[in-house]
Amino acid sequence: MHTLSSATASFTHAGRRRANQDAVVVRRLGDGSDLVAVADGMGGHAAGEVASRMALEVLIAELETGTPLRDAVAAANTALYTRARERVEWHGMGTTLVVLLRSGSEFRIANVGDSRAYLIDAGTIRQITRDHSFSAEAARAGTMSADEVAASPWRNALTRAIGTDESVEVDVFGPYAVQSQHAVLLCSDGLYRTVPDDVIRAYLMGTTDLPTASQALAALAYRRGSDDNISLAMVEFDLLPRRLPSVTLPLAIQIQTERTPATPVVRPAPRTGGSPAPPLPRSLQRPQTGSRRRKRGSGGRGGRTGIAILMLLVLATLGGVLWWMATQG
Repeated sequence: MHTLSSATASFTHAGRRRANQDAVVVRRLGDGSDLVAVADGMGGHAAGEVASRMALEVLIAELETGTPLRDAVAAANTALYTRARERVEWHGMGTTLVVLLRSGSEFRIANVGDSRAYLIDAGTIRQITRDHSFSAEAARAGTMSADEVAASPWRNALTRAIGTDESVEVDVFGPYAVQSQHAVLLCSDGLYRTVPDDVIRAYLMGTTDLPTASQALAALAYRRGSDDNISLAMVEFDLLPRRLPSVTLPLAIQIQTERTPATPVVRPAPRTGGSPAPPLPRSLQRPQTGSRRRKRGSGGRGGRTGIAILMLLVLATLGGVLWWMATQG
């Protein structure tokens, strides 16, 4: 059987963040399989960078020993969960992980989190993976409208991630037959939140090659206001029938003049002022056993909020005791 040739390219950039917590790998394994993966790390004190890099390192090591794809991703989760308990500043760290593993004439996709895999040909683009996020699951369940999801304080919460729980459910898609004139794109949310699917396909089809397309898409996301790290990796099976020239390349982003601090993930917590955040819909409260949600937000907010609430309760109790003693006198 003839095996189609493939080309690969990847690009990762901090964007407007101070640090790049994403990690990307494009690698041929010892058995001849091709591995492509994107991880979007989460956590303060550089923990997100540790999480994304470690997840990929464990994934590679497991696959090199012949571990099946689903089990290799689960092993990355176990390793990261264990490592997160070694240092206080790593507690709660995690990462998304989307993986393509090609073996001969077929490939599989594995996913945990809200990084995505797309299948692209000359006329269509289709998302293969399902986002493990509050907004995506609420939309699939039909429990909230698009406007309600957009206004929810839980809209950026992940319902699954690598390393945040002792075990994790891994989605595996395929096997898919490797087809001529097709491509697969893996990316973090820093790309797709500002660049629509049809524009992604247009840039892939309207540039000369994968490296040009990957850098152009990252630059486009940045120019359109992406406030996150931007990472993508692509595999092209045989050559796509490109139409040149059909897109205008944005200004490159190799040199940045403005950056904002990286935003770590914290646990969603009640706000100290005003009304508390509404609870998750019942259908989304426990998507898996032992699941704990993480929310992209400002550093340490969850911990500080919990301490503040505890102090308020202590002060209220102490005040009540003093009032009772005064009335008894």
